[in-house]
Amino acid sequence: MRLFRRRSSGSSFSPAESATLRPSFSGPVEAPFYLVSMAGYPNFGDELIARRWIEHLAIHRPDEEVWLDCRFPGTASALFGGLHPRLRVTDAVFRAVEDSLRGSRRPVEDIVAHLGTPLYDAPLLALREARSLHLLGGGFVNAVWPENAHLVRAMRAAAEISGAPLLATGQGLAPFGEEQLAGFDHVGVRDAASAEKLGISSGVDDAYLVEQAPERVDDQEPELVLCVQSDALDEGSFEQLVVHVRETVASLGIPRERTRYVEALPGGDHAGFERLKDLVAEDGFVPFTSFWRGQLAPAARQVWITTRFHHHLVASLHGARGMALSARSGYYDVKHGSLVELGSGWRVSDGTGEVPTLADLERPGSFEDAITRKRREAELLYGTA
Repeated sequence: MRLFRRRSSGSSFSPAESATLRPSFSGPVEAPFYLVSMAGYPNFGDELIARRWIEHLAIHRPDEEVWLDCRFPGTASALFGGLHPRLRVTDAVFRAVEDSLRGSRRPVEDIVAHLGTPLYDAPLLALREARSLHLLGGGFVNAVWPENAHLVRAMRAAAEISGAPLLATGQGLAPFGEEQLAGFDHVGVRDAASAEKLGISSGVDDAYLVEQAPERVDDQEPELVLCVQSDALDEGSFEQLVVHVRETVASLGIPRERTRYVEALPGGDHAGFERLKDLVAEDGFVPFTSFWRGQLAPAARQVWITTRFHHHLVASLHGARGMALSARSGYYDVKHGSLVELGSGWRVSDGTGEVPTLADLERPGSFEDAITRKRREAELLYGTA
């Protein structure tokens, strides 16, 4: 049984005390679940979050139609094809936002409400007929990317027409912009700063939506995994982080032949590899597509040094030790800090301070509680099979 059933006039949905009253749901009987995501670029974290929700719905709602609205549907179709038997991929929300910002310049609410966009009126109609509108997690609705607030505005406009509940999970809102998800029927956030700002309890990232914690096996020599991004950084931090990584690699003493470099964002992470490739095995570069397909699986024997938040999350979930590099103050430090608070045991560094030895790095604790909390949230929104 789903808590978030079709809205009847005058009803409200816990826990969103600020939810505005919308008309009763007016969509078709077999209306789809509608997910809005930054997936499709690709970027490992955004893709992972989308995959988690699609896989969850495949297990617990296999007969329901699911629409994923994302930036590049073609890429997303290749990444997520076959995960859910009734998955459809679109870009209606993103096209409406792009049209509003750089095309017709009409308010995105007007585009959703009144159409007049012959090239994509059809997918907008599907958006307006969804049974629920779910903003998947990530740290993209904040002051770093203020244009993304238009995604939320488009969702609100669709909900005003259909009465569909507005859901948001795993959100990281720091550094805070004007958009704070007012009027949503359910909001989950992944860090203490976002929770305090909204006056709600802190939750966890959507990537913890797994059926069970992975088994941790550490029966081989340690491997070293690196990644240093060159995008979304504080000025001068890239050079500082590269130097710090070199010093840390020397301190850890793991040989080059057991060192890999794993790409999360194609292009954005390659500059780091170019600067560090003399430390990496000859065949040690793992591009995003290979990592996505499982060429290198996270494991407890590994030690990671990475700027990427979802590298930190997935590797520590599998028992790997590591050091998270904070590339942007007020953003990445908040993200990585949320995982340390959950028990990852990782060090967080801005590229200054003491260089750790292998013995200094702690083993991650259990993430059973985080997994349980995320599964309960998913059950609240979509029920169980």
